[in-house]
Amino acid sequence: MRLLFIGDVTAEPGLRAVRLHLPDIRDRYDLVLANVENAAGGKGLTKKHYRMLRDAGVDAMTLGNHAFDKKEILEFIDHEPIVRPANYPPGVPGKDRLVLEATGERLLLFQLMGRVFLEPNLDSPFQAADRILADCEAENRLVDVHAEVTSEKYALFHYLNGRVSALIGTHTHVPTADATLSTEGTAYLTDVGMTGTYDSIIGGEVESFLGRFLTAMPQPFRAAKGPASLLAVELELEKGKARSLRPYRWDEP
Repeated sequence: MRLLFIGDVTAEPGLRAVRLHLPDIRDRYDLVLANVENAAGGKGLTKKHYRMLRDAGVDAMTLGNHAFDKKEILEFIDHEPIVRPANYPPGVPGKDRLVLEATGERLLLFQLMGRVFLEPNLDSPFQAADRILADCEAENRLVDVHAEVTSEKYALFHYLNGRVSALIGTHTHVPTADATLSTEGTAYLTDVGMTGTYDSIIGGEVESFLGRFLTAMPQPFRAAKGPASLLAVELELEKGKARSLRPYRWDEP
């Protein structure tokens, strides 16, 4: 099973990168997945932006701490191939897992959200992972860990090592150079990086973001405009094990 997991699609440049480049490479992969919680102007997801990504070739999507910033997501989140963090409390709208099929194998896709410096009132991501894995028989298992702190992501990697096929980090919008394939067959990357414009501060307009640091005063968020880049990771999974992982980057000409 060949997969492409696209990092946080952020605002118009991120959408542009996916729409420009993914159709050219889509046939290389059995499934394409993407983190999309920043697609709608940097915060949230709308039906319009969801449709753009699906039309470009994305099969399933993950969210994160901006999952419900656009209230219209409540109109479609339960009916589309989207997962929100599994460690939200019971009763929160949306699915906590998806099972996808390709090449005669099944893939379990779920997401965990970190609590350190991010969402401290969420349920434990460790216990949520135990609950999801306890009753799923899919051969291959991929988890998007949407977290702020590197140590929390590494802790989840060691906790789930050998129990999932791949653990891919999102949220910080900065790609890391620690792609790892464990002896137990689990692929790991702390952060795949952002799909958007890097002429920015994590996808936000430089001037407004600088104001937060220089004045310590609240500033309105404005998504940056600029040349688009698509960052992703390519994965090969087979019978529950990761056979390879490779960071992938495309920059708009």
